Formats: sequence, structure tokens, C-alpha cells
Amino acid sequence: MALLFAGLSLLATAHAAELTPVPVPYGCASLPNVQQTGPNSGFAGPWNIVVDQCVNTTAADNACTIEGYRNVARTITVDGQPEAKRGFVGLPVTQYKPIGLRKMLTEAFQVSIVNQQYDAMSYLICNIGIGFEAMVFYDNASEYLPINITSNPADALLQWGLAEDESEVIDAYYHYIDGTKQDGIFLGAHNVTSWGVQQQKNIPGTSGGPMWQLRLLGPSSVDQETGEVLKEGEYKTFIRIDA
Repeated sequence: MALLFAGLSLLATAHAAELTPVPVPYGCASLPNVQQTGPNSGFAGPWNIVVDQCVNTTAADNACTIEGYRNVARTITVDGQPEAKRGFVGLPVTQYKPIGLRKMLTEAFQVSIVNQQYDAMSYLICNIGIGFEAMVFYDNASEYLPINITSNPADALLQWGLAEDESEVIDAYYHYIDGTKQDGIFLGAHNVTSWGVQQQKNIPGTSGGPMWQLRLLGPSSVDQETGEVLKEGEYKTFIRIDA
């Protein structure tokens, strides 16, 4: 029991005001698995994004059922625009098991045939000159496409395929607590690395079943009606790139 409360204390500390996100210098070039030569030169990765230090504020022990979950990319079918390529980067409702780096590298740069009725794990890379991209599966093929947050600060969902004037770039950050660098590299934007994660069912226009959507918790994300940062049923978390 003492270990449990110690762990919860660390979570509370990590989300407290003294945590300072610091942008990773030199962008993609400083990230794990950067490719300096060869056909994938100019890329860093691939990785998954992983739910890290998730907190359920409605639970007595703050336990979060999706700690460690990994990401998927889901397609949105836009009415009247069958060629539109757009969707969410979120989390499946069941957890994927980690796989070895060699298998990840082999799978991540292949074109894979998938059944659109089911979630397929999506890998992330950082493309020098472009930024973060996610492997997206659609039309029985796969492609890396840029990921961003929507430019509406009250609803800054993590998506792919957004128009430039509708989105804000995401960046990689180190975490410092009281001046001490913490383990891991985290995603965020505008020096914010806290995300709200909430399960959504029957998302209009999406292929596949329910998913957990990711929303950046910036200064303007407070609900104007309730005054709360988190929506009902939403957890607070960091998302870490897992190399």
C-alpha cells in the first residue's frame, strides 16, 4: 500500500506546477532512432506514442485504466469528399503489447494490408522539415501523413490530414521538475504537454469502433460552462514517444 501511495505522489508531482516542459533542441535530429544515411535519411523513428503518468481524477486512487496504451490512426470519411484524407490519432479501446525494435522497424516502413473494420497500430516518425507524421491505413494501403492539433484551443484534438490554416504543429519536449531532467520525451505544443484523453463511441464519419481521443490541455481549454479543465469522463495524461 505504501508503494501505491508513493506512486500516486509521483504522479501528482509530475502534473504539478513545478514541471517545466523544455523543447528538444534541433527537432527531429535529436530524437531517438534518427536515420543519418540510407533511404530513410532525414527521418527519426519509428515509435509509438504511449499513455504515460495517466491520472483519473474521479477515482479514489487516481488509477487510470489506459496507462501504457499505444496509438492508432483512424480515418474520417468527409461527406461529399470521398478523396479527403483526414482523421484522428488516438488510442484503441484494448491495449497493444510492446514489440521488439527490429520488428517495429520492419513493419513500420512496409505497406501493410489491413481490414478497415479493426484498429491497426500506427507508428510515428519525425520528418526533418515537416515534423511529426503518423502511419495511416486507408484503402488497403498505408502512408505517413503529418499530425497536428486543431487550431481551436478549446478543442485541440490530435489529428492527421488537417489543413495548414486549421492546425498547429506539435513538438517534442523534455520534462524538468525543480531543475532536474526526467526520463522520456513527450509530445505537446506551445510549451504544454498535458493531454486530456476521453473515450468516444460512434464518432461520425470514422471507420472502426470506439477510440480514446487526445486533446491538448492548453490555457484556453477550460470549459466555459463548468470552469473545469477536464471534460466529464476525461483523464489527464502525458504522451511519451516510445523508442
